[in-house]
Amino acid sequence: MLASSTLICSLAKATPLSTFTVSPSLFWFSGAVVFCLIELFLPNTWAKQYKLVPLIMGVSSLIVALFIWRYSFLEDLRLQIAYWMGLSTASVIWVRPMLLKGKKFTVPDATKARTVTEILPGETGQVLYEGCLWQARTEGEKEAIAPNQRVYVMRREGNTLIVLPENLFQR
Repeated sequence: MLASSTLICSLAKATPLSTFTVSPSLFWFSGAVVFCLIELFLPNTWAKQYKLVPLIMGVSSLIVALFIWRYSFLEDLRLQIAYWMGLSTASVIWVRPMLLKGKKFTVPDATKARTVTEILPGETGQVLYEGCLWQARTEGEKEAIAPNQRVYVMRREGNTLIVLPENLFQR
């Protein structure tokens, strides 16, 4: 143990100090890589709340790195950090909501569909809705819905349609 620490100390003394310094652009580029990797490996439980935040911070870090490397006008580390924080905050506030907006699919109220498989109470079956097969389950039904029966689609929960049999609406 003593020999290895002595070897490390002697190598550190023999090596000029300039080889241990990291350029600011390399520092910010490394930060960009780290933030993008954090976005890639972010757990799904956190992903909904913090979605795209590390990626935006990584892109902001990359922009700072490019500005420092190309134009070298940000010499002071405090200015670099302030520029990065301002760019990241502005992007999270204004760009992130635009990226997160998705097309919401809604099922129109009381649309007709046809069962393909039997839908047992509390279980899922399949219905043919607008030319596509969908998983479906009944809402509060105590009896099964036979195959090839007309049903009304009440709503959508994820990729499952909530249906009611047509005979409930006939008098």
